[in-house]
Amino acid sequence: MKRLLALPLLLISTSALAEEIGECRFDRETLSFAGTPLEQATCLLRKIELRGEKKPQKLPKVLVRLMQDGGTPGAEQKAAAIAAFQEPYRAYALLHADAPVSQTQAGLPLAYFAIHDTSTPFYANEPFPRRLDRDPRVNSFEPYLAGGIAREPVAHIFLNRYGQIWPGHEFAEGWRATKLESRVVGPAARGRFVHIETVQPRRFLPGATTRKDTYGPKPGFTGEQYRQLAALYVYTSARAGRWLIPGFHAAIDGGIPEAHDDPQNFDLKRFGREVETILRAAKR
Repeated sequence: MKRLLALPLLLISTSALAEEIGECRFDRETLSFAGTPLEQATCLLRKIELRGEKKPQKLPKVLVRLMQDGGTPGAEQKAAAIAAFQEPYRAYALLHADAPVSQTQAGLPLAYFAIHDTSTPFYANEPFPRRLDRDPRVNSFEPYLAGGIAREPVAHIFLNRYGQIWPGHEFAEGWRATKLESRVVGPAARGRFVHIETVQPRRFLPGATTRKDTYGPKPGFTGEQYRQLAALYVYTSARAGRWLIPGFHAAIDGGIPEAHDDPQNFDLKRFGREVETILRAAKR
């Protein structure tokens, strides 16, 4: 991946028909990032630090295996993921278990599993709540409903720190939640990504006055969030009929002006362990 990371940050154009966008080199024609699935995941899962800085990190063995030769997710794996969900989302997921997932207007299939953090509630210079993992304001879905922070829910899924899941859009609906999709490529990219917003509050860094200079709590997410996120990854991959390539919002938009800086403080090893737990459960 050192070869990939050394490339220019924003636009690389080898011809008028082969424009590549951003640090992970998204191609407008194929609507894919550069390289094999493993190379793509390695670029898209770089560790996100303060102000959107990114650092390479080793992928968990389970993700390496799935990106290299994971095969097709089966009914047993889908069932194990559904069993891992909390209610009431478990019943919702079961209802939609055999429904198709999104595709682009050109017919390209769903390919990417985009992980975000909400960066809300925003506490400015106030301290985070002492028990933020159980704080009602932190964990409320109300701000993300239609008419809250946006006219429509900004992602397919919202996952709070209790591990509760609220679906903003069904996975069959093509949606956009990155600058790559909304500002650079446009509607043609809808359906290529699913978007998962994990609840994490933010506050200003010392002396800061803009939302570009904020930080989240440590640990960044709860065990239940990692568990439910892993179940969502296995479930959406099974519905798609392929292992989706996971990526962080900040890396997906890396190199695009005004890119976001999320998810902060994400423990990729913990996520990998939860994915492995679900896959083991599917073998029982």
